[in-house]
Amino acid sequence: MAEAPGRGLRRRSVIGGLLGCVFGLALPACGGAPSPPARPAPPLPPLATADLARLLPQAGLRWLILARPREIAAVPWLIPSIAIVAPEENLARHARATGIDLRQVREAAIASYARPAGEARFYVARHSGDPRTIERLFRRRLTGKERRALDRPDVVRVTGDIGRAPHALVLLGPDVVGVQDGGSPQRGPARVASLYALGRLKRSPTALSEGPLAALAARFGPAPVRAFAPGPFDGELARGARGLLAAATAVGAAARPSAREGIALAIAVAGDFSASGEAASEELLRAWNELAHGSFGHLLGLDAPIEPPLATHAPDAVAVAVELSPRALARGLAAATGERLEEMLR
Repeated sequence: MAEAPGRGLRRRSVIGGLLGCVFGLALPACGGAPSPPARPAPPLPPLATADLARLLPQAGLRWLILARPREIAAVPWLIPSIAIVAPEENLARHARATGIDLRQVREAAIASYARPAGEARFYVARHSGDPRTIERLFRRRLTGKERRALDRPDVVRVTGDIGRAPHALVLLGPDVVGVQDGGSPQRGPARVASLYALGRLKRSPTALSEGPLAALAARFGPAPVRAFAPGPFDGELARGARGLLAAATAVGAAARPSAREGIALAIAVAGDFSASGEAASEELLRAWNELAHGSFGHLLGLDAPIEPPLATHAPDAVAVAVELSPRALARGLAAATGERLEEMLR
């Protein structure tokens, strides 16, 4: 007897549903009503990367330089001087090799640390590049011991050797990168920076968060270039600045463009000068003049300032301010550091 058309259609539907269940092709047919869509994962808390100095530990710090390259490069009359120190072709080559265009870097920091595993130098930048490209180009340079770790999807750490030296890369969100040269890749400043960004080291002081370095940072204000070195100073360093560094708690400098198209430079020595401020400031001025009229000072044009140096003093610091020619300073820097800068920009 021939099967009724409706019954055959229902049987084929049942068989099709069963086969779909078996092969995973029609899962809703196996369990009745479809499952509700999965809830999206909650957004990750923001990384603490607004201030690059707060990614740098104070412990073990030997010296620190903070700069805002894009702001400096935006000053029209500084562009020729910048080209003397860092020619355009060198900057373009560095961008191709690293994925970071220094001409577009909003903020940058270079810090040197004394660590049990050896000296480490840490470079940090707020960039405008692609983090994946930066990582790929860094990994291309590694010659051994490569390791990659994810603290979370937007915090990536890559370690390995370049030649015989250990290196580490840390990517913090879409726009902050750090590269460590030397030291311990697992415990050095690159790893510490990731912990600061994740908010896991709230009690550990950062580079400029307290002490004499914080006081110097407040004194200099938001200068586009600042440099700091914490005390105590011993050995040859203690004899620097005509012996002032022997009792100094820190030393710093700041540079900014001046209204007369010069470089306004301020140098400050922090310490207890409550009873000796005037005499100490005069000693600092003499130390500056000795430096300016020496061979290195002549090379940098320190002996031909736009405005003569002026010494000042306060209970907690003595300082010298001077205005320099950017062209003379650039030529001297290029002559003194040309090979080193060429190597760094490769």
